[in-house]
Amino acid sequence: MGFFGKTPKPRKFDYTPRYYDEGMDKLKDHLKKYGGDEKDNTEILKQKIKSGLRARGRNIDVEYRREIVKKSNLRLLTILVVLIFISYIFLTKYLPHFIEVFEK
Repeated sequence: MGFFGKTPKPRKFDYTPRYYDEGMDKLKDHLKKYGGDEKDNTEILKQKIKSGLRARGRNIDVEYRREIVKKSNLRLLTILVVLIFISYIFLTKYLPHFIEVFEK
């Protein structure tokens, strides 16, 4: 590249974030204002979020989940029965006719 003309200059890295969280900025400013190590506070915040997610996951009503699973299984069984029925009709009624047509 350098033999035939100027070498190309490296491109600059120009990154603009798509998502800006104002709340996080406010939290950082608040933490700076009232002291404390930012790293420790973010770790505490992460642990609070994790514990909140875990608690939310445990509160799912077991009976409600069983009902949903039962409905899903029933729907799957219904679809399976309908598909088997359609296949049976096709195999008994239409397939012999197609075989006769292609044998001639």
